[in-house]
Amino acid sequence: EARLLSKLSLMIPENDYHAALHAQGKNETDYYHYHDYYEILFYLGEQEAFYEKDDGILTICKGDVVFCRMFENHVVRCANNEGYQRFCIGIEPHLLGRFSKKNANLYLLFSNQNPGYPVMHLDMARMQKYVQMIEELQQLKKTPGEQIIASSIIHRMLGCLYCVIQPKSGPETANIQHMDMVGSIIHFVEQNLDQDLSLDVVSQHYNYSPAYVNRIFKEITGSSLVRYIIEKRISCAKQMLYGNM
Repeated sequence: EARLLSKLSLMIPENDYHAALHAQGKNETDYYHYHDYYEILFYLGEQEAFYEKDDGILTICKGDVVFCRMFENHVVRCANNEGYQRFCIGIEPHLLGRFSKKNANLYLLFSNQNPGYPVMHLDMARMQKYVQMIEELQQLKKTPGEQIIASSIIHRMLGCLYCVIQPKSGPETANIQHMDMVGSIIHFVEQNLDQDLSLDVVSQHYNYSPAYVNRIFKEITGSSLVRYIIEKRISCAKQMLYGNM
């Protein structure tokens, strides 16, 4: 069974996004898992790897960009990172909504309206633009000012990908609105883990019925809201134990 890998379980500090270069050592996530955030993977390895999800296995090569939806079961099959170098960006769902514009909805990057979903093949000439941005991110320190610069680089990456793909609005528009709503719920849960998070409380916050909120959440994520909250709290408890609390 796939495991939830949230920011809490990965010991990642609170932020709207996080980025990591996997270049050396053992692949620590060589098992089926899913995230409560969106993920973009830039594959930079010299050797082919395999991106496996519920509906099949795809071969990924140097220059490929992988778009992974929230709660989508997946794994990159490679025992070690040497030769399978990749740069992963985890993006909080509410950040996609904040960065989006009226005629450029970034949620579409992770929908079937993206002709490059789930894997977009780029030659290294076109990938070079993203490699330069990755290098910029890697060189930044964690000072408050440089965190603003990092956010602007992530924003630029998303804009460039959108320009390449040029997804078109269509029959999935209502589904995109639901994705935005679920992203907001996930953010609300994360900010209130130590509070009462019954289905009634969450639904009242959004002025919808409990049945509607639970149906939309399960439709987008495949998980019930109650189950997600339990898994999130377990991740939080594990983090506290690792920190000797």
